[in-house]
Amino acid sequence: MPRHAWIDELRSRARRESSADDAGSSGAVADPGGDASGTLSVEQAMACLPEDQRLAVALALIEGLPYKEAAQIIGVPMGTLTSRLARGRQALQQLLGPGGGA
Repeated sequence: MPRHAWIDELRSRARRESSADDAGSSGAVADPGGDASGTLSVEQAMACLPEDQRLAVALALIEGLPYKEAAQIIGVPMGTLTSRLARGRQALQQLLGPGGGA
């Protein structure tokens, strides 16, 4: 059950951060699928990731867990975790990066 408790905690934390960001923002959020006219916060960009990538990034990169431990918590092989991390990093760079429209 610790895996489920950990995942639930990450989800609730993301929801709290997302609702706090929504309350403080003007409502202009960039389109996560294409050209961005605004900028996203890290929390908003994380919320745009698919759940499997978001969980991998949260455990390994944000929480700083060793990859082996993060893979065990999620219940996937380490290769799957590293693949999810690579895709998650790439997606975050696209969402947060300076390249984009005017």
